[in-house]
Amino acid sequence: MTGTLGDRYRALLRWYPAAYRAERGEEIIDTYLDLARPGQRWPRPADVADLARGGMRQHLRARNALGLADALPFAASLALAAAAALAGLWLVRAELVNLPDGAGWHSVGRFVGLGAVAWIVWLLTPVAAFTGHGRPAVALALLVTAAMIPAAALSSYARPPMFVLVPQLALGLVALAVPARRWSPAAAAGFVVAAAIAGLAALILPADHYFYYDYYALLSAMPYAALVLTLAIGMAGVYFTGRRDPRAWWPALVLLGPTLLLGLTLPGGSHQQYPDWSLAVGWAAAAALIAVAAVPAALWLRARRTPGAHERCPTCGR
Repeated sequence: MTGTLGDRYRALLRWYPAAYRAERGEEIIDTYLDLARPGQRWPRPADVADLARGGMRQHLRARNALGLADALPFAASLALAAAAALAGLWLVRAELVNLPDGAGWHSVGRFVGLGAVAWIVWLLTPVAAFTGHGRPAVALALLVTAAMIPAAALSSYARPPMFVLVPQLALGLVALAVPARRWSPAAAAGFVVAAAIAGLAALILPADHYFYYDYYALLSAMPYAALVLTLAIGMAGVYFTGRRDPRAWWPALVLLGPTLLLGLTLPGGSHQQYPDWSLAVGWAAAAALIAVAAVPAALWLRARRTPGAHERCPTCGR
């Protein structure tokens, strides 16, 4: 029984670099076996997650890029703040309005459509984060947001446009790494970002919301959210670099995709304030490709510039 469990833990060690497995692998397996319950046959989910995180950190350490792992909670706090601020905007200004005469869909109670359900969940995620339950709350918000697409297709209820949903999902994916701690400097930075987005939205959007507004009339707020995120990332990068913090400019790389997607609705010179469908799809595809390719490219360049990274301190990576 123990041998089978040991083999399963050994299979999970494939997430670690080969050199690290050869040096420390058996020691790690023995530790997990000592902590195993009598009769245990499979690794516990917490152990699987712990080994996955450890493997990622060791791969980053081998490339002298531990700052990327350290930057994830900070970037997640900014993403969560932006997502919650936008959710509040959509809920108040696009869902809590008077429907026009002859609307071709059913309302959801007092709200215009299905979007209100997702936005309420998103507004609860910062509260959950402050109580140490941010990650499951963000996962729930992501599921509810994604579920609106098939739900609207199968019913007569309206959903927000993809211009709104795609950036929200991108912010949510980054926010999954929100810190488990109830309070941190990253959470404080996120609060400032949320307040700045809300303040800008209040300044740039019309004050009278008693008549009908749709999402398209409010899309001009999204580039301002991208601007706030960019400024926050820039100030953090300067601060981290000045203090020789390993996070440095890694948050910019993590938030590159969501920031590009928020900029999709940059106001143009025409009357139409949003791009046509083909341009939107092209922009979204390019943003996703750039965001996905940027991280491995940065890690490769980092490893090329520091060929002796594997000989650095095994604790701090320096």
